[in-house]
Amino acid sequence: MRVLLTTLNAKYIHVNLALRYLRACCRDLPHTFILDEFTINDHPEHIAAAIYRYRPDLVAFSCYIWNIDPTLAVIQILKTVRPDLPILCGGPEVSFDTAVFLAQNPQVDLVITGEGEIPFRVLMEQLAGRQHLPAGRREELLPASIGRPAAGRFAAGPVPGPATIPGLAWRRGGEIVVNPPAPLPRNLDAIPFPYQEDLDAAGNDFRQRTVYYETSRGCPFACGFCLSSTTEGLRYFSLERVRDDLERLLAAGVREIKFVDRTFNAHKKRALAIWEFLLSRSPRARFYFEIAGDRLDDEMLAFLSQVPPGLFQFEIGVQTIDAGINALCNRRQDWERLAANVRRLREMGNIRLHLDLIAGLPGETYAGVGKSFDAVAALKPHEIQLGFLKLLKGTALRTRSREFGYLFLDRPPYEVMASSTITYEEMLRLHSVETMLRLYGNSHLADHALGYLAATAFGGSCFTLYETLAAWWEARGLLRRGHSQRDLFELLAAFAAGMARPAAPGGPYLEEPDAQREAGHPSPPGAVWPKRFYPLTARQLDRFYQLLKFDFLCRDRSRNFPGWMPPSPLTQEERTNYMAQITAPRSIEKYMPGLAKEAPANLRRHGFIELFPCHPEQPEHDEATLVFFYYGPPGSEARVYYLPRIES
Repeated sequence: MRVLLTTLNAKYIHVNLALRYLRACCRDLPHTFILDEFTINDHPEHIAAAIYRYRPDLVAFSCYIWNIDPTLAVIQILKTVRPDLPILCGGPEVSFDTAVFLAQNPQVDLVITGEGEIPFRVLMEQLAGRQHLPAGRREELLPASIGRPAAGRFAAGPVPGPATIPGLAWRRGGEIVVNPPAPLPRNLDAIPFPYQEDLDAAGNDFRQRTVYYETSRGCPFACGFCLSSTTEGLRYFSLERVRDDLERLLAAGVREIKFVDRTFNAHKKRALAIWEFLLSRSPRARFYFEIAGDRLDDEMLAFLSQVPPGLFQFEIGVQTIDAGINALCNRRQDWERLAANVRRLREMGNIRLHLDLIAGLPGETYAGVGKSFDAVAALKPHEIQLGFLKLLKGTALRTRSREFGYLFLDRPPYEVMASSTITYEEMLRLHSVETMLRLYGNSHLADHALGYLAATAFGGSCFTLYETLAAWWEARGLLRRGHSQRDLFELLAAFAAGMARPAAPGGPYLEEPDAQREAGHPSPPGAVWPKRFYPLTARQLDRFYQLLKFDFLCRDRSRNFPGWMPPSPLTQEERTNYMAQITAPRSIEKYMPGLAKEAPANLRRHGFIELFPCHPEQPEHDEATLVFFYYGPPGSEARVYYLPRIES
């Protein structure tokens, strides 16, 4: 029997761990398992054609909120050309309200709910016509009570005895039957290593992709918006098993491993043991962990200070800093401790930090989201994610949606549009803020200029800066267009120029000329300068442009300078003399040791020198600072060196 395991990933670089577990648990059975992955950006017609050409006897799809719609489109095409082809779905998106899903999608024959290893194994055994223990040297995965059905109990349809398969939903004539859930695998070590077939393949492409790996299942928390709350307790793979698996992946040259444990540091000693193992291998790979920031202690932080730069990235779910909102979500978090730990990690500077926020939590207002945003921004993480609450099937908040006045569409991704404490208009404004955050904040396009603007014009509030900038964009129809990097600098320069004009707090935004308003670019309703806005003085505007110039030179190596950029105070002769001095071997060693291996001629060819009236890191002080920008190979970031004084 030819069984095709497939899914539509969000990106090509992702690999689906669930499908590989299923294949590994059945690798000893007399079936031919074919695993092929597509992306949500592929056309359903092309995906269906590729699947059809495999001539499968059964197709199993892994389903999530981000891929269920295109997955169903693919299934519809397959059922049109091969109505006899059994279709099996599994995954989080079909594991809840399963009977409704099957009723709404008659093209789907079977659904496996929950963790799929046990149900899929039993299903494949039935289709193979025998009972068989899973492959591997480890303990038995399946309970002894699950066996092959007795003779004469086989039902009509694609599966001989569907009623005996735990966790299976199936059709009996016009009736939909959802069997009792399968027991959760308690001994996770019994699940075979999922990537062996990939590593054995001649065309192994893991060096170009992100490998997903887990050391545990479950979560110590039960947050009302998260699917992890639907199962209780934590289960672990043994440390011996984890080390063995990671050794194989690292030996294969995997470039990125993303640990999908919901709270990697839930068990301190295990987390430290795994981190210590990874460091002992001096790996070239990068590792991503989702951690609880308030669960780090002094011992863990001391160890993390030794991690080589760029090796680890932490994703920390803040969601909100309001303890009352967290309580409504059944969420426990010590914000003060979390913030202190993030500050320490940021001071270390060796671990990339990604902090999450969620807009739309029960009881939280627009102002509350802004307060949480500013608190997180003050920690200066490398990336802030402003997400929007999704009422996922099976979660407590979905069950309580009426209690909190939620308005949401009952289709993926089930995103909240409004609640009793936040309006639809406010949620739209937050989406625009998220766009500004993505284009400017998380890209670090103009960190120095934006930081100065927030401090001088918006009372230190990054949120107020982004919401004001977003409204300015909306007034000009800019949110509906694409923009180049150069465009983003031009727009930020124009935004600041407008802020330097007289404007009373609470007054209207500066309108476009009448002709442009008539062309369809009116200011949005309620677009006013925020109460915390302080118009820029001429000196502040000039300092802003100097910082924007610095940010631009960090990004753009073209030497094609835009019109807003302040002219250089250096003459060509002065620049040539400075360049000769700083590219002398003694100066390189003293001021730019990171470029010691570069030939002086190469530094002169690919470098640029500029004099600024302030140090970019301390813009409030007048301190003339010479800056050398070195542009390496195309695609690499500029390397920046501050040169306060140069000796002859």
